[in-house]
Amino acid sequence: MKKFMMALAVVLTTACSNKDVFDPNFGENNTKETYATNFSQKYPEVSLNQSWDFSNKQPAFSLPSESANLRTRAADYTFQEGEDYIIDNTTLTWMKNKLTEKNDHRSLGKPFYMKVPNNSFTIVPIYQGKASMEWELHVVVDGVDIKLWEKCQNIWVKKSATAEDWTPVGDLSTTELDKNTISAASVKATPYTFENLPAGADMYFYLLITNSGSDHKNLQNAQQSSLNGMMLTLEDCPHPANIDEDNQVMIVGCEDLSDGSSDWDMNDLVFMVYGKPDVPTTVTIEGTPITKKTTVRYMIEDLGALDDFDFNDIVLDVSEIWTSTPIYKDGVLDSWQDTNYRQEAIIRHLGGELSFKLKIGDTQLAEHPGVMGSNPNEVYPVTGWDINTHNISVEVRQGKNSEVYNHVAFPKAGEAPIIIAVDPTVDWMTERQSVPASWFYIPE
Repeated sequence: MKKFMMALAVVLTTACSNKDVFDPNFGENNTKETYATNFSQKYPEVSLNQSWDFSNKQPAFSLPSESANLRTRAADYTFQEGEDYIIDNTTLTWMKNKLTEKNDHRSLGKPFYMKVPNNSFTIVPIYQGKASMEWELHVVVDGVDIKLWEKCQNIWVKKSATAEDWTPVGDLSTTELDKNTISAASVKATPYTFENLPAGADMYFYLLITNSGSDHKNLQNAQQSSLNGMMLTLEDCPHPANIDEDNQVMIVGCEDLSDGSSDWDMNDLVFMVYGKPDVPTTVTIEGTPITKKTTVRYMIEDLGALDDFDFNDIVLDVSEIWTSTPIYKDGVLDSWQDTNYRQEAIIRHLGGELSFKLKIGDTQLAEHPGVMGSNPNEVYPVTGWDINTHNISVEVRQGKNSEVYNHVAFPKAGEAPIIIAVDPTVDWMTERQSVPASWFYIPE
């Protein structure tokens, strides 16, 4: 009874405070037991018998010179939305004939990046083939990651030559495969124009898979990039009749499926880039090393408050990073030659006031102060981290006591999670906002 009353007192204390609660005399085992009880009460439908690893471990490809921290720079550049652009019939017919469904079109181009021109340039989607996954199109300029649009966003069709009304592609059917422009008589879309970008800066595109469906769960949050063969610039494309002759024009075909069952028809999205007088200069990646990074984001509770499940007390990205060179066979990207392997950790966010010591693989980091609501983005080289076993742990100082720590390791199945692993695209919660139950496995 005494133990129960002590646990109840702590629960009531934590429930009445938005600050970390320190009770070094309560003991680590009692602290964890109370946390586990509160977790099960907060998430009664969530099974404890799960791995607590929700990351897909998708590699991201980038240019070696890029900044490791794109998050804080994303607002540096902007783009302007223009008036709706109607794709001319010659270009539409050419794409239908060039990018036929279910045929491998990888021989039409190679992985590439670009150099920003001195002038402004415009990007506009002009075609969608049969594609079951959902995605966002991103452009990365000088390390700045900018989302342009989502699948089906601001693209319309006329179903026949006599049709008067435009129909949004997203309204064509309840099935994703039917949301395409293959049989459309006319297509129009919203263009986006970039101005005053740094001339000569590196840039590239990628599709971020936001919903991969039940058949391709391993591709959730994949970056299908122009750097890794998922996009190509089409050769011999016609100059659209409604684009002034003094503009250069480039057409890019994209594939969204890369898990071995792709048809590589490169028509899941097709977009056009045009500019006066120049478009971004294409640099083919053939024998050129690029960076391949696989990152897991760890969201950690520090046990300062035992009813708090925002998992934002320590947010940590750990990555394994290769320098990789693309290898071609018969003109098509066949494999990667990996060199210069390293690992790094970045403390992204702190939402707690308790000091802590991180151990990542073989690397023990020095004690770090807790700073409520900060985004330090501190980078540390590490070694020995296992991306699959998640051999990380945290010692959290309990208040100002110099000797009392709670020891937190990545949880095993059957344990209440104090650390969870997610994809690096998953954002952390605001203070005292618990993560939703949908993050976890709930038995049917």
